[in-house]
Amino acid sequence: MRKMICMGILILMTVFCSVPALATEGAGCTGKQNVITPQFTYISLLNAGLSINSSGKATSIGHASAYDRSHTTRLTVQLEKSTGNGWSTIKSWSASSTGQSVAGIEEAYYVVHGTYRVCATAKVYNAAGNLLESKSAYSDVKIY
Repeated sequence: MRKMICMGILILMTVFCSVPALATEGAGCTGKQNVITPQFTYISLLNAGLSINSSGKATSIGHASAYDRSHTTRLTVQLEKSTGNGWSTIKSWSASSTGQSVAGIEEAYYVVHGTYRVCATAKVYNAAGNLLESKSAYSDVKIY
């Protein structure tokens, strides 16, 4: 009888004292904590993208916006080609927006064979026209 009571207590302790472990799919041991922090002071959105189809049509994409309603965002998107000495701009577009609305660019340009990327630069100005912040984002590199 004593053995049965000890076994029962042991089973109950095992059931109630277990610690569940949770894992997320695809998460590696990177050592980074999942903390969301703003990347910029005045820029709320900045991204760059590039796609090139089989005909050589390169679509350059950029989006930018500001946090504050009284600020102006100027976005420049540059399609760049890799050279022996770095990157050379082959085409450039610009757009602007006021307040928290998004300045967006999606433009196409036919390219020859090579290695390309897009650089999107956002500049945020206050109501007086003073530059508050300027940052750039780059797309993934594409080879055509």
